[in-house]
Amino acid sequence: MLPQVAVLGSGIMGTGIAAFFADRGLPVTLFDVSVDLARKAIERAADPSARVPVLMSPRAAKLITPRSVEDYEAALGQADFIVEAVPEVMALKKKVYDAVDRHRKPGSIVCTNTSGLSVEAMAEGRSADFRAHFLGTHFFNPVRFMPLVEVIPGRDTKAEIVESVAAQLRMLGKKAVVAKDTPNFIANRIGIFSTLKAFELMEKYGLSLEAVDAITGEPMGNPRSATFRTADVVGLDTLAHVIETQGATAPPWLGRMLEEKKLGDKTGGGFYKKVGGEIQALDLRTFEYRPKQDPRFDAIRVARGYSRPRDRLRALLDYGDDDKVCSFARELALSAGAYALSLVGEVSDDARAIDEAVKWGFAREVGPIEALDVVGPARAAKLMQRYGIEVPAALTEAAAANRPVLPPRVAAPSAISLAALRERPKAIVRENVNARLVDLGDGVLCCELDHKMVPAMNPVDDYLISLFEQAHEEVRSGRFQALVIAKEGQNFCAGAQLDLVLRLAEEKRFDDIREIARRLQMVTLANRHAPFPVVVAAQGLALGGGCEILMSGQVRVVFAECYAGQVEVGVGLVPSGGGCLMLLQNMINRAKKRNPGPTPAVQQAFELIGFGRVSSSAADAMEKGFLNPKTDQVVFDRDDLLARAKDAALARLAAFEPIPKPDLLLPGPAAYYAFEDQVLSMVRQQKLSPHGARIAKVQARILTGGARASYAAPVPPEHILELEREGFVELCATKETQARIGHMLKTGKPLLN
Repeated sequence: MLPQVAVLGSGIMGTGIAAFFADRGLPVTLFDVSVDLARKAIERAADPSARVPVLMSPRAAKLITPRSVEDYEAALGQADFIVEAVPEVMALKKKVYDAVDRHRKPGSIVCTNTSGLSVEAMAEGRSADFRAHFLGTHFFNPVRFMPLVEVIPGRDTKAEIVESVAAQLRMLGKKAVVAKDTPNFIANRIGIFSTLKAFELMEKYGLSLEAVDAITGEPMGNPRSATFRTADVVGLDTLAHVIETQGATAPPWLGRMLEEKKLGDKTGGGFYKKVGGEIQALDLRTFEYRPKQDPRFDAIRVARGYSRPRDRLRALLDYGDDDKVCSFARELALSAGAYALSLVGEVSDDARAIDEAVKWGFAREVGPIEALDVVGPARAAKLMQRYGIEVPAALTEAAAANRPVLPPRVAAPSAISLAALRERPKAIVRENVNARLVDLGDGVLCCELDHKMVPAMNPVDDYLISLFEQAHEEVRSGRFQALVIAKEGQNFCAGAQLDLVLRLAEEKRFDDIREIARRLQMVTLANRHAPFPVVVAAQGLALGGGCEILMSGQVRVVFAECYAGQVEVGVGLVPSGGGCLMLLQNMINRAKKRNPGPTPAVQQAFELIGFGRVSSSAADAMEKGFLNPKTDQVVFDRDDLLARAKDAALARLAAFEPIPKPDLLLPGPAAYYAFEDQVLSMVRQQKLSPHGARIAKVQARILTGGARASYAAPVPPEHILELEREGFVELCATKETQARIGHMLKTGKPLLN
């Protein structure tokens, strides 16, 4: 491990790198030209109200010490790992190294965070020990969320230093790829090529910038920000700098945008800008802004009909030879794939590393070389000839051998992949359209969420509930000893299948709604109190019913970027799968030592549910009370998630004891009336709508325990579950809640009626 880290420069990248190490429990010294600048950077990083918090937990800010560059002599020699993150100016960086070389201790590792400057040029003139321990580490922005770090050795960097730094960064959760010291390294090199090619093809095919973004976003396995919106976020000055570093030629209109300070979000407008409530787009012919258009193309419509990224890309590229959208996408994908293949040996010796660097650096779901395998090597070669693209020798060889272009990924020995397991004979124990049971080995069964229609969200439906019930049957039969609940991919589960709830509500089938809620409650209760270990492994969104499933685990193993919350209020509902019960239990258990009585726990649960608060990270989920810091585990590498969950299940077997079902001491009607007064006051102040008040009062009735509860009469868990079901059905019956659900399904946004 790296016992002491120093970061030089408290700008966006420096602060992000310091936060990365601090979030993992490492002490960091953050240097800038003054202590005050460094201190303010730490305060911004720890601001929990920031739209995108830099730190996963504000508490980690205590591990970052602000220092001035005047303290180099006294403090820099204590650091084992020094990361320079000053602006991308060679002269400035070399000036910093003059001081670092004087004050660092021998053997300490020095890294430059650069997006493309020559590592060897920066090391010129330095001492032999400095050069032996100096390398580039290109973190991608934002550091917290982008997994890629390119590790770039200089000519004199010791091989063991490169291996050690890459290994330690991987251990801390980054995807480290070793790159060669060439302009812009791997990801930016290919990313800039693809961006410039998209600019060129936009003019060739006569497309607007909105059309290019519609094509180059999700249909091609890329983020929704696609090409031009991404440029606005990055900044057009930054884009121009990286283009210049690569020695490439930018289109003339980019220079004009720089002259007119149309730099993107940082100046309030670039390719797009917001005017009032309207998004406008720049017309590159007139250089005037106009209302943003919503281009509609049949090829994109067909591609969006597929849920999996490779299938979307295949549909787009197969749409038709005479379609300009298909031709644009083909020429772009084939050009990028050919270029990436041509760089094997120049930027890295490993084609897989090149492809994954682009995916990890730009949040892409399909890499440029992988795209050639989606097309098929033989067909890709023929299409390249049609579009005048030079066919790489590696593609010709793959086509001749009838094998994929991209070598298979070699997973870490400790990692478990459900996709790989499913290929093994008899690994799938049971399966339905939206979930499956997979044998993880060693007596551990996995219930895998895998909604076919909406795999990115994995909504809870009767198919999933049914597989949970069958999972318990399998373990109780003696065939397995423990259960893990997991989902591979971006998100764990984003809640209930709202279209089903709305249809049943409109048809007044309230008994069916009540029964679905009851079955989910029985599953979550069974998970929590099972006579065998139940571990939930989650990442990304765990909302509504997904949060209930997460909380139902006896132990939770979660990826650091886990966003948990009971958000049912946004669709006019209350948690009804045991969410109220489990959150109350969590809050009561947290307050046991202080013994403040039941009302504070109820108040905390009421605020979390009533405001639909969602954690900003796994650490924040622990602080909010969705997770338990004493028993639950946080994983920084998503690839380790399932293996760690399996280990947790096996560890729990050693001295297993079921979790008991204690009654809950809740305040009852007296506290309910106090909550009702708060709600009515908010209505009078017009802070809450009448229907919002109705939802809040149902929520208060559940959490205070209803008429049966009092300070002297604990209620059983089943009573809270009954209150949940009845409150859920009561709200489903209202036109206002039905309108909220319909609006969410149509727009993806809450309706405050």
